[in-house]
Amino acid sequence: METAFDILIVNKDFKAESADSVTLSRGDIVEVLKTSQDETKKNVNETDSTTKYLVRVFGSDSLKQGWVPKNILETSDFSTVLDGNDKETAELQKKAVIRELIETEEEFSKDLQNVVDRYIKAVDAATAPRTVRDSKDVIFGNFQQIAEFHNIDFDMHVKYCKTEPVAQEYLSSNKEAYTFFQKIFSKASAAVIQKI
Repeated sequence: METAFDILIVNKDFKAESADSVTLSRGDIVEVLKTSQDETKKNVNETDSTTKYLVRVFGSDSLKQGWVPKNILETSDFSTVLDGNDKETAELQKKAVIRELIETEEEFSKDLQNVVDRYIKAVDAATAPRTVRDSKDVIFGNFQQIAEFHNIDFDMHVKYCKTEPVAQEYLSSNKEAYTFFQKIFSKASAAVIQKI
């Protein structure tokens, strides 16, 4: 098993150039599995500019991996990101997390809809045995409603992601709104401290 030795951020979109490479988007977070020079023990910053990295998208299954050129990746001090000192890197990380959530929800919604289309609709067909049709609620419960909810929920996520930057801009440019929410945050923080 390969061991990751660095976590990097993709600094620009990259389209897979061959069957063994992987398409990445700016802001994706990847872990480096090895380099084309087989320097798995060496820090990625110490390799030359012609080096390619075998990367796996952070948080995804092991199937989303491939070779990419070094120049599309940048290192990041994730403690800085967590402290909020590197605004651009934090923004890239936030976008990557949101994109991962949306992709995961979209895939889950497709899987749910696949069950509805293949199995529940088959049970509804006249060719299904009567006992199966009569037991549809026992077999599937409210599965179809759950699938519909997730499809609607996904649309809500997309709408939120499209409008969230507008809300952030409003809050950062409107002093009265900023002050209002700062007061609420301060009160909530004080209440949490008192409970401790």
